[in-house]
Amino acid sequence: MNAIKKFFTNKFTIASFLVILFYGMCMIGIYFSGYKVVPDKIEDLPIAIVNEDTDSEALAKQLTSEMPFNHIQKNDSLKTAKQKLKNRDVYLVIYIPKDFQSQIKNGESTEIGFYVNEANPMTAVQSMESVANTIGANVHQSIILTRDKEIFTKIELAQLKTELETLIAQNPTNSDSIQADGEEQTEKINTLASSLYKDNISYKIHKINHTKTGMNYTMAPFFISLAFYIGAMIGAMILALAFKEFAGKIGKWKAYGLAELAIIMMSIIAPLIILIVAKQMNHYSMSEYTSLWLNHGFELFAALNINFIFNLLLGQLGVIINVPVMMIQIVSGAGLIPYLILPNFFKFMSNISPTYYAIQSDYNILGDRMNIANNLLLMLVLGLGSIICHLIIVALKKFQTETATI
Repeated sequence: MNAIKKFFTNKFTIASFLVILFYGMCMIGIYFSGYKVVPDKIEDLPIAIVNEDTDSEALAKQLTSEMPFNHIQKNDSLKTAKQKLKNRDVYLVIYIPKDFQSQIKNGESTEIGFYVNEANPMTAVQSMESVANTIGANVHQSIILTRDKEIFTKIELAQLKTELETLIAQNPTNSDSIQADGEEQTEKINTLASSLYKDNISYKIHKINHTKTGMNYTMAPFFISLAFYIGAMIGAMILALAFKEFAGKIGKWKAYGLAELAIIMMSIIAPLIILIVAKQMNHYSMSEYTSLWLNHGFELFAALNINFIFNLLLGQLGVIINVPVMMIQIVSGAGLIPYLILPNFFKFMSNISPTYYAIQSDYNILGDRMNIANNLLLMLVLGLGSIICHLIIVALKKFQTETATI
């Protein structure tokens, strides 16, 4: 009985329980607070309406008033709106082409266009496609009803009215029966209108930066970036043990210099090897592979140095901070939900998140081929800023050889 008591009051047993509580509450608290914005905050994503038909102002106003979005841009050309779509300044473009109304009235085929950028988090893409389908169907139905009324009410029923008035003028005593007959003919005209109506109004969703079908493609920026960050978190913890072992033998500054050199070498070599798997499984081109290597080399450099801060400061206990930081990176990286609708805390953390810059660069590399230089520079700044923190810690702290079982 005494042994049982000692075991359950042992510091490692208690620590194990506390770790379960700590990380369980961290994960639930971080993920629940981060992902609560979906789907409620999707309406905060900006969209654009491009109307090139002066006769469709009423339709454009109707769309603006009926759509659930809070930020609707309406003064851009199609070219400008599509560029904003690529830049992720808007997430959906609705295009009403020139002569849209006149083509409807003339019975010519026409369509409303919806543009969606697939180089975005899957939640945003799916939400915009759903909105496009709903709006397209509603507009289609609304225009059909309007055109039915215009064509058959104004032409067929107007002609019927003239005929009835003539008959009543010729036979005023039979006006009631003539009116009754007119109502019957009106119903026949409406029935005939429905049966003869030719549907030539449609809508089309145009996808730019098309992504292959499969979550391994659509979620690739998130999966790849997260893989490198988790690897960096564990790798930094182990590298800190090597640093402390050598700090007692060759001095802390030489040991730190070697540790930083190891970080640089790992940042160059590890992505080359790891991304071969991604290249083979997702069939990336050589240019995509090279760009991914460059991007995740910078990510790994920043992530290793960020995690190394807390390992230098707290030793193996640095993982207590690094794991929650990793969880925050998952949300603030904006790989699952768009940056624009992140809660303010995670939006702030995106600014100091290597995974955010890596994920955005991956969208550019695998989707729209946009420049990634700015994201690489920001990851480099994060890495260099972390090195400054290392130098302060190494200067102020004494290090003794630390042995540990991993």
